[in-house]
Amino acid sequence: MTIPPLLVPGDEVLVISPSSHPTTDRWIQGIEVLEAWGLRVQRGKNYLAVNEGFAGTDAERLADLQSGLDDPNIKAIFPMRGGYGASRLLDALNFSKMKHSPKWLVGFSDITAPLVHLDSLGIAGIHGPMPHNFCIEGGELALESLHRLLFHGATNLEAAASSHNRPGEVSAKAIGGNLSLLVHLLGSSSFENPTGKILCLEEVGERLYHVDRMLVQLKRAGYLQNLAGLLVGGFTDCHEASLTIGKSYQEIIREHTEGTSYPIAFDVPFGHISNNFALPFGTKINLSINSQKVQVTGQI
Repeated sequence: MTIPPLLVPGDEVLVISPSSHPTTDRWIQGIEVLEAWGLRVQRGKNYLAVNEGFAGTDAERLADLQSGLDDPNIKAIFPMRGGYGASRLLDALNFSKMKHSPKWLVGFSDITAPLVHLDSLGIAGIHGPMPHNFCIEGGELALESLHRLLFHGATNLEAAASSHNRPGEVSAKAIGGNLSLLVHLLGSSSFENPTGKILCLEEVGERLYHVDRMLVQLKRAGYLQNLAGLLVGGFTDCHEASLTIGKSYQEIIREHTEGTSYPIAFDVPFGHISNNFALPFGTKINLSINSQKVQVTGQI
C-alpha cells in the first residue's frame, strides 16, 4: 500500500468539485480552515463551475481532478462536497503520476467512488469531512480528527456501546463508505472484495427496503462473508416507505451478517452526520468492541 506523506504547514493542497456544485457558500469557511492550518490552498480551474446538478461538465471536472493527481507539489486533494458525478470520471483518469507523488484524497459520500478506486490501486485515502461541511455545528471534534490524521497520522475515536454490537477486537485495513456508492461499484474493478478488511458503511436518505436490497446484493456478491470487522456509521434519514420491511437498519444489517463471527460496531461517528470523524482507508486500524464502548485507533 502506498501511503502519502503526512501534511506539514506550507504544503500546497487543491480544492476541487468532482461531483455536484456547492449550494451554499459554506465552502469559503472550509478554505479558511485549511489556510488556518498553514496550508497553501490552490483552487481547481473549474471548482465553481455549474452544469445542471454537476460542478461543470465531465471534461471540466476530470481536468481539475487530473491536474491534482499529476502535480507533484500538491500534497492533498479536497473535494468541496459530494452529491453525484465522481464515478463518471474513474475510467478516464490516469493515476501513473499519482503513484510516484502520492497525495491524500479526503472526502465521503460521492467521494466514496474515487476513494475505493484508489484502494484498488494500492493507494491510501481518508474518509472524512470536506470543506463544504468543515464548519457545521456539531462537527468540531470531527474536524479536529481530520487535522490529527492529516498532520500526525493518528486515529482515535470512541462510540457508546450499542445493543446491536457484536463484541471483539481486530486490527486490519479499513475500506468502504456510502452504501449506495459501494453497490453502484459492484462488478467493476474499482471495488474489490473486502475480504480481511474492516468494512465501513454509512447511508443517507434511503428507504429501509432499499437498504435491505443493497445489503442483499453485497451479501450475494460475497462482500459480507469474510470481513475482519464491520463499522456502521450514520444511516441518516433512512425510514420505512409504503413498502414496509418491519425492521430497523441495525436489524437488517445483523440479519445479513448472520453466520459470520467478525466484530460489528453500530452508531460509529462517521457518515452524513455532523460528527463525521476521519477514518484512514488502506492503512491498518485497531477496532475494539466491548460492553462499554467502541474504540477505533491507529497510527500511520
